[in-house]
Amino acid sequence: SEAFHGHSHNTANKTKPNEDVKVVVRSHVYEVKFLNANANPEIIPEKPINTYNNYFLKNDPSKWASNCKIYTAIVYKNIYPNIDVRYYTDKERLKYDFIVHPGGDASKIVLYFDGADDLKTKNGDLIVKTSVGDVKELAPYTYQLGKNGKKEINCSYDLRGNVLKFKLP
Repeated sequence: SEAFHGHSHNTANKTKPNEDVKVVVRSHVYEVKFLNANANPEIIPEKPINTYNNYFLKNDPSKWASNCKIYTAIVYKNIYPNIDVRYYTDKERLKYDFIVHPGGDASKIVLYFDGADDLKTKNGDLIVKTSVGDVKELAPYTYQLGKNGKKEINCSYDLRGNVLKFKLP
């Protein structure tokens, strides 16, 4: 808000820069944990962009970092044996893919949702209920690469309480 930033371009706004302004921000955090996963996977950044960020946390220079490169994707290699997870952005949304290499067993992928108010599946999608609204993860899209390109494989969520797995043939 203009009042929050201490300035106004609106002459009708009577908020003065020294006036106390109360702003209420509601948030909800939940964490998705990989159960029985490799605690120290190799982390590989991908697709750097031509800019950087600086981080100055509190007044402690030991917590500062400058000229930090930015990447549009990052891969955690062997989060499970022969299984990688790749995080990336697509249309300004965070997405992730599991890449199951030969010898990998997709049934080993187990996600635990810590802090969500409720989880359910609806029309194949995963609905994560939070105190500030629902987060929807679309039904999994699964395929196998072969000589003839991509072959789609049926896959669905297997949800039990706060634990999520994937049902594959």
